[in-house]
Amino acid sequence: MKFSIYNISFNYKLLPTLIFIIFFTLFIKLGFWQMDRADQKKIINMAFVERQNQPPINLNKETIHMPIKDIIWHHVTLSGEFLNDKNIILDNQIREEKAGFLIYTPFKILNSNKIILINRGWYPLTDSRKDILDIPPIKEMQIIEGQVSQMPSSGISLGKVVTEKLNESSFRLQKMDYEVLSSLISKDLMGYEVKLRKPIFDKTYVVDSGIPVPDSDKNYGYAFQWFAMAFTLFIIFIRLGVKKK
Repeated sequence: MKFSIYNISFNYKLLPTLIFIIFFTLFIKLGFWQMDRADQKKIINMAFVERQNQPPINLNKETIHMPIKDIIWHHVTLSGEFLNDKNIILDNQIREEKAGFLIYTPFKILNSNKIILINRGWYPLTDSRKDILDIPPIKEMQIIEGQVSQMPSSGISLGKVVTEKLNESSFRLQKMDYEVLSSLISKDLMGYEVKLRKPIFDKTYVVDSGIPVPDSDKNYGYAFQWFAMAFTLFIIFIRLGVKKK
């Protein structure tokens, strides 16, 4: 392919031109995809902040039957009692570049058969995986405050999710799986969790109160990198084909 503009001629072969078009288009699409990801995160975080500023919802009332999309990230209050014989330890959870795990205890809602998992917080990894964490039981009737959240999808799972029984009251999972949890705890288990606003009894647990999808600025940075690569590729392509008359 040859053409000229003023005293400059351009000469490109078909195969290099096709390769340039493919990669240039790919880099541009990846840049816009990262920008779209950043915008989606901003929308989610704005909805999070808006719901955080609304009055708490009482889950002991009929709102317990509301779909998660209507109550996610809301502050909630609920009364009931903890089922201390079914503690769940979710393994492989990273916080501030440190390995650890999340502690869950099922909570039976007062005057209801419904059970919901309470996220009690994050705990750092011990020196040995053979060490069994002593999870203090929370007895008697409790009124707790928390935030509705989806069960975390992160975790390592190769094939079927395996439930590892650590002792009579604790089970370790590599990934949250609703079917596995409902068979282990109860068929009346709710499909979402409640994160405690502050630890109960054990202050060593770290309660996560951050926004649901942080680092939207990183996506804008990645977008800039892809656009910069596309621009650099364009300059190289033009330069290699230019010949002055």
